[in-house]
Amino acid sequence: MPISQPIPEREKIYFRRVEYTGYRRDDALWDVEARFRDMRMYDFPCVDRGGTIPAGEVFHDIMLRLTFDDDLVVRGLETSIDAFPYKQCPFASVVFKNVKGLKIGKGFSKELRRRIPAEKGCAHLFSLLVGAAGAAFQTAVQIRMMKYCRGVTPDPLDGCLAWDSSGEMVKQQWPDFYREKENDPQTE
Repeated sequence: MPISQPIPEREKIYFRRVEYTGYRRDDALWDVEARFRDMRMYDFPCVDRGGTIPAGEVFHDIMLRLTFDDDLVVRGLETSIDAFPYKQCPFASVVFKNVKGLKIGKGFSKELRRRIPAEKGCAHLFSLLVGAAGAAFQTAVQIRMMKYCRGVTPDPLDGCLAWDSSGEMVKQQWPDFYREKENDPQTE
């Protein structure tokens, strides 16, 4: 169901688009390419871009390619920061090399934050990478489902409401992983 129509008249102030596309490679690895673009609908004062970023001009244009294997281990990361407001922005890409070897799964964002301290990185590139990790999981889901069918515990088990090991979906679709719910005094 769509959201309701806005009642008052509005003026568009800000625009952001984030896209993720997943690929299977010929060498049995996977890629997720991600792009973040935004713009403001008003002139923005910015010394590093000649004094002003004009209304409607791209403010940020950031891309990455996340390469990973069937086990969701990061094998490579390429980044590009093509439009940015401050001259320091492109230098934030360097610290993102620390992602190689990290496994996408539970605790990924926390470990990412440990490897890429906020003051050394880029908040937009960081959030783009976290989203790319989610897209990576969705991209490789078919291969991973084949592993589940061979008795490997599904990665999302107990990671959300739908995948609750004592929930109805797991009971119906993954009965080997279903666990009867114990009486929980907090929910009674």
